[in-house]
Amino acid sequence: MFNQGLSLTQAPPISVPFRFFLSAPIFGVLISLIFLVFPLDEVSNEYHNVSIGLIHLFTLGILTMIIFGAMQQMMPVLAGAVVSKPKLFANIVHSSLFIGTICMSFSFILDMKQLLYIGVLFLSLSFLSFFIVCIKLLFEVKFLTSTVKAMRLFSLSGLITFILGFYLAFSHIDSNIGENYLVFVNTHILFGLLGFAFLLIMGVSFQVIPMFYVALDFPKFVQHKVPIVLFITLFISFFSFYFEINFLFLKFIFVVMILSFAYFALKSLNNRKRPVFDVTLWYWKFSLICLVISMIIWLFDIFESNYILAICFAFGFLYSLLQGMVYKIIPFLSWFHLNSKGYFSIPTIREFIDERWIKLHFSLHFFSIIFFLISYFEKEFIYIAAILFLVSNILFFINALGAIKKYLKIIKTNPMDLSSFK
Repeated sequence: MFNQGLSLTQAPPISVPFRFFLSAPIFGVLISLIFLVFPLDEVSNEYHNVSIGLIHLFTLGILTMIIFGAMQQMMPVLAGAVVSKPKLFANIVHSSLFIGTICMSFSFILDMKQLLYIGVLFLSLSFLSFFIVCIKLLFEVKFLTSTVKAMRLFSLSGLITFILGFYLAFSHIDSNIGENYLVFVNTHILFGLLGFAFLLIMGVSFQVIPMFYVALDFPKFVQHKVPIVLFITLFISFFSFYFEINFLFLKFIFVVMILSFAYFALKSLNNRKRPVFDVTLWYWKFSLICLVISMIIWLFDIFESNYILAICFAFGFLYSLLQGMVYKIIPFLSWFHLNSKGYFSIPTIREFIDERWIKLHFSLHFFSIIFFLISYFEKEFIYIAAILFLVSNILFFINALGAIKKYLKIIKTNPMDLSSFK
């Protein structure tokens, strides 16, 4: 599986994914400040405007930002789907996503409807630009791996998520919240988290885990059956919500499919063919454990509020895994681009970011989540959680920026200069 469909020579300029990766922790800092400034009762209430704004700071500012950046790197490399003008495309998608996320999120947080108009405009430009190109390229791919198939489902789920979000945004603009509002909200959430986010993570894992960690391949039925079953179940869920049919059976299908992925991912990581230490494994394993906990909480409705579930799934599963991926992607791309330009004396992949700082970042991120969870029972701990989350995102930004600065320093030198990286 390592070489199937893999084409590093078609990778876009290194600046394309890096701008997205550096933007994500900025939104993490903003999320920390929201937790510090606003009462926890407002932030943890999923129907409150502050909570809606904070959720979109995460889903758009962190989740989508990293996914859009990674996809522009992975489409040509893993699928052979090359964007013709990558820098122009990245400029449009990134700038409009950044501006749109700020405006839309703070239109809810600050109760300023005018910002929502701007947010919808820029987010529409970003999402439509990205998914029109993404869908066109991916459905032209001839060599279909399990990852490419999952990417196709991700792109369709992302477009559906956008359309539903667009409808909901205009409901707020017109102050016309119809009787089916919650049907569209619940469908928007499911397609966003399980279609847009999870399907891509799962599909990329089929290639990334064996490639980066010299680990076991996933079973064929997980690679080829689970993504399509999840996608079909997402569509059925809409009718379940619309016709008010009991959702429990569909929820059970979701949980079984997701837990099967988590089980085989952990099994693969725990039975690596070359079990050398890699600090990014901490992020992957912690992420997958949080995913398992999230699914148990969701299936059995263990807590009255969705606050615990949101922290476990969003910060614990999604953000932990995305951070681990970024810590792999940035050094790898830096090394690959320098190597392809003929530099002989360059740092190894593991030398671009000092592992001690990655370990410190993981510790801060881990304990921030622990204190976020404790704050459900003792509200005062939310301040500790927010401060730890703030510092962890600042360190995430510094670590990523440090690797990029190291790359930029070397790229300015003569490739034959053996001291170029000192």
